Amino acid sequence: MAEVDGRKPDPAGVGSAYAALFCGPCGDVKASSFCKDCHEYLCSSCTRCHERLDITKHHQLLKGTQFPSSYPTRQQMASDSESFEKCNDHPLEDIKIFCKTHHVLCCVACSVAMHEHCKKDYIPDIVQGYMAGAEYSKLQSDIQHLDQLGVQCQADIDRCMKEVDKLNWDEVDRLKKYKEDIMKYLNKREKELIAEMQQLHDHDLSLLKDIQARLKTWQSDLGDAKAKLQSHQQNTYKLFLTAKRTLALVDQLQDSLNDMQQQTRYQHYELVKDDRMEKILTDTTGIATLKSADVEVETGNWTMFIWV
Repeated sequence: MAEVDGRKPDPAGVGSAYAALFCGPCGDVKASSFCKDCHEYLCSSCTRCHERLDITKHHQLLKGTQFPSSYPTRQQMASDSESFEKCNDHPLEDIKIFCKTHHVLCCVACSVAMHEHCKKDYIPDIVQGYMAGAEYSKLQSDIQHLDQLGVQCQADIDRCMKEVDKLNWDEVDRLKKYKEDIMKYLNKREKELIAEMQQLHDHDLSLLKDIQARLKTWQSDLGDAKAKLQSHQQNTYKLFLTAKRTLALVDQLQDSLNDMQQQTRYQHYELVKDDRMEKILTDTTGIATLKSADVEVETGNWTMFIWV
């Protein structure tokens, strides 16, 4: 540690009664206090100045029974210094001030520069009884309450996750059941339409087959008439008789052929798609849509804490 101007030197370097008796700034005046922050003995006059100056008035002064009879060793001073945290803005200064106005922790230099007119606490003066105070007791109670709320919140989250899974399973099952109902309806309508087509097909095919059978008979009758005429080519008498009889048959065959030609037809049918179903097939929201809404979860007594 560098020597302070005017201080009686410590011959042993580790503390002696000789160095402890004199004021560091004055040099030859008997000391009445020791500043743990400056690591320096002070006379009564220097003590009063120390207590009045803004930059040193919060320093910890040892007086009376706390007054050290020998100069503290380097190890003791290092131990005292290590109990404090260093200021971020002033790395060589310890955090010893709490600004009650701005609710910030700072060093003496910060206190002088930025919190000169604020309400402040000197931390070394209040830390001893802090654990037994109301603020720390409330802090512990609030932390415990927050811990309980956190457990409740996790329970609510777990419950909601189960409900989300169950909701998904239930709605997927509903969709599949809905699809099954749609497929049953489509299969039913398909069977009905196929049956209707088959009925038209069978009706027309039956009529055409009946005409086909009549045509075969007609062709047989015409063939017989041609054969009879052919067979009497050498006998004009029989040919005449056969021809006269065949003339009446030809008229009948002509009428019968005309009738068959008029009946040779079928019913044309074409599938006409339902407009509503066509709209569903081209609609991106066809079949169904999802209607969603936030569910308000009943929770425990959640409280927001505002620190003042």
